[in-house]
Amino acid sequence: MNRSTPLQRLAAVALSGALLLTACSGETQSTSAGGDEDKNVNIGYIAWDENIANSFLWKELLEQQGYTVTLTQLEVAALYSGVSQGQLDIFMAATPRTHEDYWAEFEDQFEVVGQWYDTLIQGVAVPDYVDMDTLEDLAANPEAVGGQIVGIEPGTGLMRQLKDNAVSDYGLDGLKILDGSTPAMLAALDKAITEEEPIAVTLWQPHWAFNKYPVQLLEDTEGSFGENDTYKVIASKEFNGNTEVIDQLARFHMEPEELESLELTITEAGQGKEQEAVREWIADNEDVVNEWTEG
Repeated sequence: MNRSTPLQRLAAVALSGALLLTACSGETQSTSAGGDEDKNVNIGYIAWDENIANSFLWKELLEQQGYTVTLTQLEVAALYSGVSQGQLDIFMAATPRTHEDYWAEFEDQFEVVGQWYDTLIQGVAVPDYVDMDTLEDLAANPEAVGGQIVGIEPGTGLMRQLKDNAVSDYGLDGLKILDGSTPAMLAALDKAITEEEPIAVTLWQPHWAFNKYPVQLLEDTEGSFGENDTYKVIASKEFNGNTEVIDQLARFHMEPEELESLELTITEAGQGKEQEAVREWIADNEDVVNEWTEG
């Protein structure tokens, strides 16, 4: 699910230092907590729903403990580079298989704190009123989804795996694959389900769409979309010495329904209200949160 092109990754590496120094010109959000350098935490994140969700979640949890937390949005390459160079303290959407090239380059330069999500999977999804369960079913009955698959950003890992692997593995040549964007795909999915019309989309789990809509990923019996991945928290070697924060992040773990409900709460609150949504979710999930923060 590497949602960046090779050119973007190279540019991100070259520009990572400048981006971090300028704090992304308005993409950074911080809250003062007294100016103690040991109480400052810089969390880098990519604009994926799951990473936005857990970054704002830990911003709130750490601020409640008196930390000054800065969120810095960057491209994937700059996040790995930033943590490795100590310009960022934490990145919480590190995926060993999806980001295999970055792990190969940087793994000995950062610390793996923990694994907070166990089964990251991606592929093609359909509403449950579409009568199919596997990608073979899709190939055999393309008209059942209108003869097309609504995709996300071209050049992403998900779209490359669909076009380079799944089309030939399953004989999906009879379906038109529409490049687009994640917001456009979600809008098309929402419209289709509201009107109970057939649709097939590229999607990954965890995602709040599975909490909001009656959708399922079609079984990938050929493994065209690769093995399941995991989400890990990584930290700079210097920040790894902050045992108070590191110990909490090492206990951090979310089940699919927990993450999807958090994402949905943030999505429904709307852009700019992420922190308010996180507070609401924390209030409804105190027992879960206390397991991380109190041990």
